[in-house]
Amino acid sequence: MPFLKMTRAVVGMLMAIGITILPACSGDTAAPSSSEKPGATVRAEPTPSPQVFASYTGGPPTAERIIADLQTNNPKQRHPRLFATSDTFAKLKDTVKTDPQLRKWYGDLQRATDKTLAKPVGAYETPDGRRMLSARDARPIIEQNAMMYRLSGDEKYAKRAVQEMMAMVAFPDWNDKKEFLNTAEITAGMGIGYDWLYDYLTQEQRDSIRKAMVEKGLQKALDAHNKQVWWSVRTDPVNNWSAVCNGGIIVGALAIGDEEQERTIAGEIILRSWQSVQNIILSHWEPDGGWSEGPGYWRYMMEYTVSYMAAMQTSLGTTYGHAQTPALHKTAYFPVYVTGPQGTFNFADSDSGKMKIPELFWLAKATNDPMLAGQRLAMMEDAKQAGGVYDLLWYDPSFHDAKMTLPTDQYYRDAELVIIRSKWNDPAASYVGFKAGTAIASHSHSDIGEFVFHANGEQWAIDPGKEDYNLKGYFEYDKERYTYYRLKPEGHNTIVLNPDQQFQQDQASMNQITRYESKPQGALAVADMQPAYARNADAAKRGIRFVDRKGLIVQDELRAKKPSAFWWFMNTKASIQVAEDGKSALLSQNGKRLWVTMTFPKDASPPSQAKFQIMDARPLPESLNPKGQMPNNGIRKLAIKLDGVQDVRLAVELVPLAAGEAIPSAGHDYVPLSEWKLP
Repeated sequence: MPFLKMTRAVVGMLMAIGITILPACSGDTAAPSSSEKPGATVRAEPTPSPQVFASYTGGPPTAERIIADLQTNNPKQRHPRLFATSDTFAKLKDTVKTDPQLRKWYGDLQRATDKTLAKPVGAYETPDGRRMLSARDARPIIEQNAMMYRLSGDEKYAKRAVQEMMAMVAFPDWNDKKEFLNTAEITAGMGIGYDWLYDYLTQEQRDSIRKAMVEKGLQKALDAHNKQVWWSVRTDPVNNWSAVCNGGIIVGALAIGDEEQERTIAGEIILRSWQSVQNIILSHWEPDGGWSEGPGYWRYMMEYTVSYMAAMQTSLGTTYGHAQTPALHKTAYFPVYVTGPQGTFNFADSDSGKMKIPELFWLAKATNDPMLAGQRLAMMEDAKQAGGVYDLLWYDPSFHDAKMTLPTDQYYRDAELVIIRSKWNDPAASYVGFKAGTAIASHSHSDIGEFVFHANGEQWAIDPGKEDYNLKGYFEYDKERYTYYRLKPEGHNTIVLNPDQQFQQDQASMNQITRYESKPQGALAVADMQPAYARNADAAKRGIRFVDRKGLIVQDELRAKKPSAFWWFMNTKASIQVAEDGKSALLSQNGKRLWVTMTFPKDASPPSQAKFQIMDARPLPESLNPKGQMPNNGIRKLAIKLDGVQDVRLAVELVPLAAGEAIPSAGHDYVPLSEWKLP
């Protein structure tokens, strides 16, 4: 898909920011001193133990060494080797009989797999003209059935997996010309099926599967690398494609790379893919582990990153240093931070539901951090998620920690994202997500200044989410993309100046978090949004202040180039009742309440038209409104409109109310951003 390139010169605008390292036994929060620039709070690296993969001190591998290591670690072309060996499966087969957690997940897997038995095999179709849906289904169908066969011995599962594989063999291609993601997904699935079912397959089936994998997968990948197709070389903006395309191909190649006829191409494509993902993906996790594409594409990226690393570890005995990348530990916590008590901070093209991330079990072992495994368990319990193939493979009953000693707050540089919460693993906790950054990153929205807010077990300020990818020009960042409501500022919890048919923010601008502080009693962050609003404003700052680790103040200080129309928006699914004077509103949802009020500087008269209003979640009359967009059913907006203003000083305070608690008589006094202090 086409994207504008964001140059390193733009990224270079980011200030050099120090990083505060906290000991593993630290309390919930920490903050830079007043003399420090804003920095991310991260946990100290854990002390190495035998559970960490052996360190790697050698240089980059060659294609010949990769195949030699594959042969050494798998004498006589031993299978299985991807993610597990025969001993792994034998041990797991016994453990599911005695461990209650694994037994429950085995039942989950069996129920899910049984549903695939009568499902038709994948068809060679691209319903939207581009994406092959059967490719996305092939890997889970194959690996679920292959896993059930390994654990139960029931041949109906092996038969169903082979049916899917032979259907893929019969496809004329694996959609490499339209969507190489599909090619990589099928290649990975075929490799897993070939490896796990090696003894069940006939020689004829093995030969035809290998032939298809080479011709429709490995060779197509090598051709792409030779042509320097964008996902194989482009580092800026980073994209999940590089992880999925390279990772899926590595998994497939490891399954067949020690076969005599496949050794040369397998060694070459593993090496090229390994180099590509190192240059593009691993380096992007610095400095703090953030991911600019949003949590949904972090998950997709990490699914295939862990797939290739885990497959290399079991097949080769090493990842040649990739699993020891320091930032791997940092990015492992990214989904933990962006997951709030009631859902995910779904910036960019992401969904708000809680993510399924079995990779956290593997990452826990790779980084020697049992808290990651504990967080996976907590997420599963909280969202009532079923266990699956990789939960069964990677969960270690003796290696998880339910305690969470990381700071509650985090600032992700480059992504320019701040996460704040009152406490960990509490469904009633207050939670804030705040975003600056750029709208030119892959899958990004024009959402500079966006905030989300959870409290008392409810999501109050929400992001409506992504649009239909098949809309005209959805990925044309300088054309149609930012004409669609859900991708524009007015579809987010931010501000709009002088709405017209032009872009409401400069999508190529970089907007920095200029201040970030975190202390036990609260936290704050300030973003300079002037680059995004440069067409209409000489200055634009937005600050968020987490008050007593409960409520939230969102404050805007803006100087327009001329008297302007100013809009403030907050999307919500709650019912809204605006007070008679329009200066406050009461939101209600599932028996919970949130009081919202506005304040202005005491030394200035508030604009007479400063009142809350309730709006439908749809484009402003002045905005473009292309056809085919999703309806925003159930979503409404709490809004403020100020006409003819040039200097705006506005604070909006969100106060969660306990059951029976009276509505406050007033909010906090307005305090200029420059004078904000934490107790």
